[in-house]
Amino acid sequence: MSKFLSRIVLAAGGTGGHVFPSRALAHELAHQGYEVILFSDDRGHQFNDPSFVKVTIPAAQLRGSIGRKLTGGVKLISGIGSALYHLRRLKPKVVVGFGGYASFPTMVAASFLRIPTIIHGADAYFGRANRRLAPFVSRIATSFPETENIPQAYQDKVSFTGLPVRPDIEPHPYLESAEKGAFNLLVTGGSQGARVFGEIIPHAITLLDPSLQKRLRISQQCREESLVETQALYEQTKARVELSPFLDRMGERYKKAHFIISRSGASSVVEAALVGRPALFIPYPYAMDDHQFYNAQQAVNVEGGWVLREKDLTPQVLATLLSKLMTSPWKLMQASANIHRLAIPDATLRLAHLVKLIAS
Repeated sequence: MSKFLSRIVLAAGGTGGHVFPSRALAHELAHQGYEVILFSDDRGHQFNDPSFVKVTIPAAQLRGSIGRKLTGGVKLISGIGSALYHLRRLKPKVVVGFGGYASFPTMVAASFLRIPTIIHGADAYFGRANRRLAPFVSRIATSFPETENIPQAYQDKVSFTGLPVRPDIEPHPYLESAEKGAFNLLVTGGSQGARVFGEIIPHAITLLDPSLQKRLRISQQCREESLVETQALYEQTKARVELSPFLDRMGERYKKAHFIISRSGASSVVEAALVGRPALFIPYPYAMDDHQFYNAQQAVNVEGGWVLREKDLTPQVLATLLSKLMTSPWKLMQASANIHRLAIPDATLRLAHLVKLIAS
């Protein structure tokens, strides 16, 4: 007799926005006694978690030239065939997909086999892959209470669960910076954002009054190939700066931060909200369906953050905003309380509960 309650398959791509939520759910389901199998594409090594069995499923986007689309189509068909084989072999009670093209073959195969399915839409804009899957899945879980672009015909499938986050990200009281005290600025550009941040932000700091520059303690993610150039720009300021291609101990960094500058992937917005840290969000301009703008707008709607299009991000605009906020700490205190209203601390438990309902 199996020691597990039943088997659950999670399907997710290899990017952080998909890995962190799926891994959080995997650990919670395992804690509750389920056997969890992770289906991912070639980037699945990024799960980097020996606790779970991983199955590689071919996947590709149908974008670009005709040749690339044909190649992608062949890989997609191969992925569906591979997922069919493994799902028949494993016989899971539920398959949970975390959006994006990497989970698409597995979700199609699960629907074909009539296995109960859940898709979790991380973003505040329901993406194309999820829209194609919506008619066939059992339930749709969302990260935000209002998610754009979910067809009216499928609204009865929607459950608002929130977005699971890394376990070290947790609520923490906002530590107000005194008028002349240190001001901790956290910059998390991600792999798609560090270049523009590495050019614009140091130039903005040079425009600040020297007294404000001296207060700044900056932790910034920066592309490795840009480290020397960005460091040279910062040496023209009076700020204390830590640059790194990868920022570890993110839970601690969030807690110490007075302000964040970030891209606006769903995890970035939700993590800032959970800890309760105001932020300036710069949506990645090439994100599919402009979904990062919709994510950032969630924080703006509750007056817990600011959003700037990358084309509008100039040193002068950023310097003006930073100067205003560093000299008006009460604004940041209020924004901290406001953005925290978006937080769903028990999102992982909510999503696990939905899985259990579908599995029963």
